Amino acid sequence: MRIRTKFVLAFGLLLAIMIGSESYSYVQEGRIKAASAKMLGDAELLTHLREIQFVLTGRNNDERGYLLSQDNTFAEEMRERAQKLDALFAQAKEMAGSSEELRRLLDRMEALFRTYQRESDKVMEAIRSGQREEAVRLHFGEERQARKELDRVVEELVTLVQQEKEQDEVLLARQARTAESVRLFVAMTAVLLAVLIGGYLVRSIVIPLNRVNAQLRAIAEGEGDLTRELTVASRDEIGMLGQSFNRMLRNLREIILQVRSHAEQVAASAEELNASSEQTSQAAKQIAETVQGVVLGTDKQVQGVEEGSREVQEMAAGIRQISSRAERVTAAAVDTSELATNGNRTIQEAVARMNGMSETIDHLSRLVRGLGERSRQIGQIVDAITDIAGQTNLLALNAAIEAARAGEHGRGFAVVADEVRKLAEQASASAGQITQLVGTIQSEIEEAVVSMQRGTEEVAAGMAGVSEAGEAFARIRAAVLDVTGQIQEVSAASRSLTASTEKVAQAMREIAGVTETTAARTLDVSAATEEQLASMEEIHASAASLAGLAEELEKLMGRFKV
Repeated sequence: MRIRTKFVLAFGLLLAIMIGSESYSYVQEGRIKAASAKMLGDAELLTHLREIQFVLTGRNNDERGYLLSQDNTFAEEMRERAQKLDALFAQAKEMAGSSEELRRLLDRMEALFRTYQRESDKVMEAIRSGQREEAVRLHFGEERQARKELDRVVEELVTLVQQEKEQDEVLLARQARTAESVRLFVAMTAVLLAVLIGGYLVRSIVIPLNRVNAQLRAIAEGEGDLTRELTVASRDEIGMLGQSFNRMLRNLREIILQVRSHAEQVAASAEELNASSEQTSQAAKQIAETVQGVVLGTDKQVQGVEEGSREVQEMAAGIRQISSRAERVTAAAVDTSELATNGNRTIQEAVARMNGMSETIDHLSRLVRGLGERSRQIGQIVDAITDIAGQTNLLALNAAIEAARAGEHGRGFAVVADEVRKLAEQASASAGQITQLVGTIQSEIEEAVVSMQRGTEEVAAGMAGVSEAGEAFARIRAAVLDVTGQIQEVSAASRSLTASTEKVAQAMREIAGVTETTAARTLDVSAATEEQLASMEEIHASAASLAGLAEELEKLMGRFKV
């Protein structure tokens, strides 16, 4: 697996976990919001039912007051309370929603109230017609029976709504605990995966590179063990680097073995050549001493010609060396131009890979910013829940004040208001915990965005450096091509000069031949002897130098373990 693929898979896995966590959180928040809304609706419906009980009790008290005093103020209050009950019944039906049981009981309650109101109207009519005893009988008879049936249905409604409210509280608490547990588990899983992935990447990239670096450092310092190859099991670029390094070690080991063998052979041959050159030199010295007396007469005559011929020959040899070196430099310049072209091509490939890495990091950065936006949306939802809890707490406080005003009849209503207030405080505390979790997630996402931006900047800097290197390679290639052309011109001029020098040397040799002919056979023998002696001395010196170089080469090769 390629290194780029490893990084993409690692970041993709972490990103998938983060997206899954945020998606689950979004769904769970929706469920919590729906449960909270239902719970608040049940609490509000329960408040309305308590208020219906309170108004019914007040109406009944007003009727008794009218029965005792025939004060029209009580009758007016009864009419107002009847209108208020009609409004409360309508609101309660709206709050009941789609619950069939609640609607059935609400319809039953309203029907019983109409029955109760008809019986109350009969009592009021009897009071107005002066039939007080009949009014008392109706009030404590049929009307009281209707009122008991109505109170029973209202109490049944209160019990049902209270049970649903308690069930909603349990469900909301369970959903909040589940959401918090899932978030904690996902966070711990993401951290554990990040640690494992980081360890895997370090183990698969850094450790093999350290091994290659240590081996190369040992070889560079001249103390390398060429028999110890790297063991890299990965199939990425590191694995290919390890395989190439092992092939280089094997080739280098073969080269060093060959060089060591050739150095031993050269050393032996140099020793033999040195011994033979010493013997030949001694013989040449004896011959030179024998013919020295013969050539004294012709020495002055041929001295000038020999000096001229020798200088021309040395000049021709120097020009040939210049031409040969110019050709080698030309070949080296061509090789350098090819290397510069290959380096430029490699740099272009590196630029393409770094462009791909930059696009991947940009894509991850956009995804992480999207997660940050989702977290801010969740924070807005939590703020809305907090506001609802505050408003509920305020409604509970107002309800408690109204219950206190109602006195004994509002005691049950005060208990309900206190329960609503506690529930609102619990919802507000849960929303605060969710806000803290969302803030932590947002800060971690912002850190991830900053890290990715830094990675993008580093990749951009690397791309700029690689581009500069590519331009430098292009300039080097152009300069090498220019130098190659100039060297080729120098080589052509050297070859032309060598041919001219050869012609001059040939002319000087012809002159020397004529002079030697006139100097007789003795001068030939003397010149040949002197040349042989000089050659033997040069051969002897070269053989000694060659033997020393062979010994030094053997010492250098001995520093490597093959």
